[in-house]
Amino acid sequence: MKVFAYNAMAEKDTTMTPYDSIRYHRSFLQTGIIAIEPTTGQVKVWVGGINHKYFKFDHIRSKRQVGSTFKPFVYASAIAFQGVSPCQRVVDQQYTISPGEGHFGLINSWSPGNAEGRFSGQSMTLYEALKESRNSVSVYLMKQMQSTSYVLDLVNNMGIDKKKIPAQPSICLGAAELTVFEMTGAYASFANNGTYIVPSFITKIEDKNGKVIYKNTSDEKQALSPDINYVMVDMLRYAVRGAAGFKGVVSNIGGKTGTTNDYVDGWFMGITPGLVVGTWVGGDDQWTRFLSLTNGQGSKMARPFFSEFIRQLEVQKVADFDPKAKYIVPSGPQTIITDCSQYSRPDVITVPKDTTKKKEGEDDFFE
Repeated sequence: MKVFAYNAMAEKDTTMTPYDSIRYHRSFLQTGIIAIEPTTGQVKVWVGGINHKYFKFDHIRSKRQVGSTFKPFVYASAIAFQGVSPCQRVVDQQYTISPGEGHFGLINSWSPGNAEGRFSGQSMTLYEALKESRNSVSVYLMKQMQSTSYVLDLVNNMGIDKKKIPAQPSICLGAAELTVFEMTGAYASFANNGTYIVPSFITKIEDKNGKVIYKNTSDEKQALSPDINYVMVDMLRYAVRGAAGFKGVVSNIGGKTGTTNDYVDGWFMGITPGLVVGTWVGGDDQWTRFLSLTNGQGSKMARPFFSEFIRQLEVQKVADFDPKAKYIVPSGPQTIITDCSQYSRPDVITVPKDTTKKKEGEDDFFE
């Protein structure tokens, strides 16, 4: 029989039992990749898998845990609705959300750990915490908001139906299951001055005589104020500064990695002023995965595609992609300090350290 293979023909002849052929094909890592023009919502790239002949499932529309790619929504909510400064310093230590605290409705205490299984005890700005993907700081921000409602309302305005997301504090670490389509549409808001535009595939339809019988008019919504959004763009740019794989790339890139429990899913959400690219990598089954964080993380599984994709757009001088494009700068004076050397509040935010023995749970791993 013929089966898929990574060669020039994308297949090979071999002898297998039907069962072995199923197991063979299920052992491949899949991918879902979509690129959206943020200012129009037009979908420019849609890759639903590694080979359509043998793998007809569309991974752009499949729901997967999103890991730390969800954290920018938490940071944006804290900055927008709680007045938190991106330069505020928070100690990297364990934080606990207790039963009855806020409006979380927890029955048991929740004390997640960092992906690497330890806390540094050091203070860091929100810029640094997002770059290093510290779970502790995301939990701290959620704890400060006292509810998931701010985050859920924000993502709802960014095109993600909040009814699909559990109103649990664990969403701050990426426990929600969403599609690449939804996540990329939401991230496109960051690259479009905080305005969400419904992604579209068709600009217009003409009949045989050239008469326009349909013209797309995508709905749009201001999800974040331009000031807050510009801060988030700056944070996403900082998050990839010095990251491996971007040498020689001149575009104004930003982004966030994501990794889920047991290295099952690897994500990278990348933004530029003219194109936002969502990349997911993982298996159809959860047993198809890496066995360690060394290779089983978003920075190794998904980010390399984004960096090489943008590099090729620059090298090939694609007509509608401008590497020199810049993000929209809000008019008027910037009210939020983004140069942390000028931030005048020296206080470090901390709470008494929880000394109880930590019980590991599914949300402890997200990176």
